[in-house]
Parts: sequence; C-alpha cells; structure tokens
Amino acid sequence: MYVDRIIRGTNYEKPIEFRMISTPGEAVIIPGKGDARIGRERMVRRAAKEIKDGMYVNLGIGIPTLVSNFLDPGVDITLQSENGILGLDRFPMEHEIDADLINAGKQTVTLARGGSYFDSATSFA
Repeated sequence: MYVDRIIRGTNYEKPIEFRMISTPGEAVIIPGKGDARIGRERMVRRAAKEIKDGMYVNLGIGIPTLVSNFLDPGVDITLQSENGILGLDRFPMEHEIDADLINAGKQTVTLARGGSYFDSATSFA
C-alpha cells in the first residue's frame, strides 16, 4: 500500500453498522419479528447446546454470530470470526464498544483474553 498523505480530520466518528450491546441480566435481542424471530432464537439456542467445553468454533455471518451469547455457563471455548478474529467473545457492554472491533456480520463484539487478529485471507486458508 502506498500513502501520499494523511489528513487529520476534526470531529470524525467511525460509523458502526450494527451496534450490539450486552446488558448483564437481560436477554440478547434477536433480530426479526413474530415467528421469524422465534425460529431464529430456537436455532441459536439449539446450536449453542451442540457446542462443548474445549471446542474451537468458527462462527459464520447471520444467526451463528448470536450463538456465543447463548452458551451454557462454564463452557470454555475458542470462537473464530471469519473476518480474522480468534478469541471472539460476547457482545460488548455500552462502555466497552469499540468501532474497530466487529465480527463478520459487522456487529460490535469483544475479544476474549489471549485473543488475536489476522487478515481474512488467513482466516479462510
């Protein structure tokens, strides 16, 4: 990559496409309405039951991005997001939001202790 110049702007705020927030004690909001939302939640909860302690799991875009928020307590796994995050964690609380930390579905997320970043080409290799 070649850079001719860098310009420092004022009042720049990086946009966040899908601001997902985790609030302790409250359920994660699943997108959709009516039967579609109920069906998505059933799929997410069922998929979360299939994940066992110690697994490495690659979560794709869409419904799989929600699975990490529905794991049974005490399940210790390593999640990978297709855009190059190893050690993906839950949706952030309001004070933890970082516009540069998003999953493959462009949702705000957090990074587990010891997590790492790499390019998406490596992620798919």
